[in-house]
Amino acid sequence: MTKKHNHFFSLFRIYKTTTMKGKIFLLSLTVVISLFIVSCSKGNGTGSGTGSGTGGGGGATTTPGPFFLSVRTVIQANCAVVGCHTGNNPQNGINFSNDNEIVVQKTRIKLRAVDQAGTANQMPPPPMAPLSASDQKKITDWITAGGAIAN
Repeated sequence: MTKKHNHFFSLFRIYKTTTMKGKIFLLSLTVVISLFIVSCSKGNGTGSGTGSGTGGGGGATTTPGPFFLSVRTVIQANCAVVGCHTGNNPQNGINFSNDNEIVVQKTRIKLRAVDQAGTANQMPPPPMAPLSASDQKKITDWITAGGAIAN
């Protein structure tokens, strides 16, 4: 008999000699661990379809649309940079490396990067230049289209 089988039979002997309360506990523990493993392996519906493990939401994987992809590129190049809205301690707790966060913050993104461009409150912050007119248009077009990952 192999070691693997010896371990199985050892566990069976322990289970066989355990009290009823112990058996119920072991069964409950097995069920909880199994549910945890299954729930982790199936995902939680927040995948963007890009391998980043973010975005989507609503119980299904969402394929990013062209407007969102354009905005995400702008955000990642200008906002989700070291020292700003990324990493373990992002500014104001806003982490733009997460697709869902981009969607949740769309109104704030438009306000700071489009409406307040050229002011002291713009993003990216002065002395950095405001986003180009082309990048600002990408944000407004995305929001006008619905401001979702699928847009």
